[in-house]
Amino acid sequence: MAVMSERQLKDGRTVWLRTAGAADVPAIARLFTDLSPTAFRSRFQAGQPTPALVTRLAGITEPAGTVCVVASAVTRELAGAAAEPGRLIAEARYVPLEEGTAELALTVADDYQGAGLGRILLGELAERAPASRIERLRAVVSLSNTAMLHSLALYGWVLAEPTDECSTACLEISATGGMPGWPADVTGRRVLVGQR
Repeated sequence: MAVMSERQLKDGRTVWLRTAGAADVPAIARLFTDLSPTAFRSRFQAGQPTPALVTRLAGITEPAGTVCVVASAVTRELAGAAAEPGRLIAEARYVPLEEGTAELALTVADDYQGAGLGRILLGELAERAPASRIERLRAVVSLSNTAMLHSLALYGWVLAEPTDECSTACLEISATGGMPGWPADVTGRRVLVGQR
């Protein structure tokens, strides 16, 4: 698997970003399993699932058109500590939902949260989406997940659809610039929040 790019985080650490492949599924599952209960709930809006469910959630081959990017730590021998081989520190993906729209999700290991890695990964997905004819990226976000809300706000998100629960929102950003397209059936429910 080829390295896509090397990126530096706000705290000075360096990470490798690359496209994930089927061989990465066990490492993605481990990333999910190693999350703290709070981080897991923030990402999946649920408590810790069974190992079989984690493996299914980590899968990246279905549906067709799914794009997954993973990050691993870059260590310098001068830093005096080696990264754990095969350990992923973050994963981001989009999964096509309907023509022009995909659902996005980001997962960042607890010890890398707050360093800007989520924003970097969101940028990677937004850059890649137009090549797959994806114009809008949608995320179901816990309203307590302020890091994700702030990352999405950089793109000018809109409320894509009402949610049944008061604790989550279905938000949409444009992957082609500007504001996300308005739905054909105007529901009057979309709300503009911010724009890049």
